[in-house]
Amino acid sequence: MKRILSILKEKWPEYILEILVITIGILGAFALNNWNELRNQKKEERAILQNLQSDLGNTIAEFEFLNNLRQNAIDASLQILEISSDDINGPKNKLDTLFAKTMVRPTYNGKMGTLELLFSTGKISLIQNEELKTKLINWPGMIEDFKEEEVYANEIFMGTYIEEIAKYIVIPELFNTLDNNSFISDSTENLKFNVEKLPMRTDYSQLLKNQEFLNHLALRNTNFLVSYHEAISLIDYASQLEELIEKELRK
Repeated sequence: MKRILSILKEKWPEYILEILVITIGILGAFALNNWNELRNQKKEERAILQNLQSDLGNTIAEFEFLNNLRQNAIDASLQILEISSDDINGPKNKLDTLFAKTMVRPTYNGKMGTLELLFSTGKISLIQNEELKTKLINWPGMIEDFKEEEVYANEIFMGTYIEEIAKYIVIPELFNTLDNNSFISDSTENLKFNVEKLPMRTDYSQLLKNQEFLNHLALRNTNFLVSYHEAISLIDYASQLEELIEKELRK
């Protein structure tokens, strides 16, 4: 025991130095590992932000496209309501075109794939900007509320609105008025209907005197207006997200 104590007294500086070297080595390894981990997380966060930026750009473009359809339908609905109280015997081609524009069903189908992945994997925590993170967390709820309004509007369209129109209008004739900006296809050339032999005739004079139909049209117009303004709000929100992401990417 005395021998051990004697050796320790003689070599304690050497032992302390070894302990310090080992300790520094361990702490250095931890620091390097943490640095590498933070560096990799930063790279992953940057890739995520770039993907989110791309998704948001596509989302805004889709909302703007759908709002263009809604605006056309709103304008057409208002013109039809004016005709119903003014000149019922307007040109049939004009009425066909107006009614065709009210037949759109603009529905947001886009998905923020990157954001969904962040939630499913828990990697939303990689977003360091708290304001951006909070706004991203709020986004799915806003989209869900928006889609609920669209579902309600489409239920009215597929139910009472179509039922009333079908009593007085040869619906295939409406599709024949659509151009290449149609909601049906990028090209309607192959979607023309041969209606000459159909045992049906359009009667706008009776339709535009039908109070039930006019009420449905006014309600549908209101649905379009609500969705239009909600989409504007979502576009504005998405633009704010884009700005925050752009600031982060510039760092």
